[in-house]
Amino acid sequence: MAGLPTITAVAQVAGVSVATASRALHGGGASAATAERVRLVAEQLGYRPNAVARALQGGTIGQIAMIVPDAANPVYARMTSAVQHELAADDRHLLVAQAQDPADVAAAIGRFGPSTIDGLIVVPLRPEQQVLEALDAARVPTVVIGSLPPTAVHGAVGADSRAGVQLAIDHLVAQGAQRIAFVNGPVDTTPGRMRLEGYRLALDAAGMAFDPVLVVAADDFTHAAALPAIDALLERSARSFDAIVAANDLIAFAALRVLSDAGIAVPGDCLVVGMDDTELAQMAIPSLTSVDLGAEARGTLAAQQLLASLRGDADATSHATVVPRLVVRESSTRRDRP
Repeated sequence: MAGLPTITAVAQVAGVSVATASRALHGGGASAATAERVRLVAEQLGYRPNAVARALQGGTIGQIAMIVPDAANPVYARMTSAVQHELAADDRHLLVAQAQDPADVAAAIGRFGPSTIDGLIVVPLRPEQQVLEALDAARVPTVVIGSLPPTAVHGAVGADSRAGVQLAIDHLVAQGAQRIAFVNGPVDTTPGRMRLEGYRLALDAAGMAFDPVLVVAADDFTHAAALPAIDALLERSARSFDAIVAANDLIAFAALRVLSDAGIAVPGDCLVVGMDDTELAQMAIPSLTSVDLGAEARGTLAAQQLLASLRGDADATSHATVVPRLVVRESSTRRDRP
């Protein structure tokens, strides 16, 4: 048989009509015996459903797209894996695209439509106006992992970064820290803005003054971008801090490296806390205390919310927030304190 097998070929071999073969393969009401016979024939012939044709016939594609800022970042990898797990249980496939700049995110949203996917999950670092407009114009049901304006018409699953930083500061204060530095990522991003707000609020709650000398921002949420930012922190502060809160684990790993190179012991001379609680946190030397912001939980909830929306079982604009959790390890634990 030349070329790829068609639904017509499957129907002929199975001895049924094309309509019956289509219903059998797409869950459209064929009897169990017929569905099984058609499925076996399709497997033998190597038939694969044509997603575009299914969409044109009013069916579902069986594919969900996800747009993430950085597919190499462990947080987004965990999030994507959680989404994939939920979709597989619903017999759907996941397409992953990477876009971080608002214009690129908006363009990526616009490229997806009902002829290629059933729904969309977007993780925007910078939810600027062009991204919000692209979300409003999305041609398929959409869920955002991140923060949206209260008037947004899409579902969203977020993390409470402010509360996460509060957990970190409270822990460091309990360990005796008196001057806590903060190494952030870009402040024009949602996580950068919210974590800086959380840092200031947490210092105020602890009765500590905000000192801009102790705050630096890397150009990106990566290990490489954080290295010069931490070097700058050491220079501008004259090493006057005794603890560091990092905006994510990759930045915290950079802090461990720079502090070690400078002869500053962790946790003896300086305590360090990261955020995201990636798998690498427990592998670091010393092991890294980190705030778990629920990457897997956010991915799971976003996928469940989108699938429920596709079934018509949920409010398409519902919002959920994952509660953070502090995971204490060696990098922030004084030997003379609990």
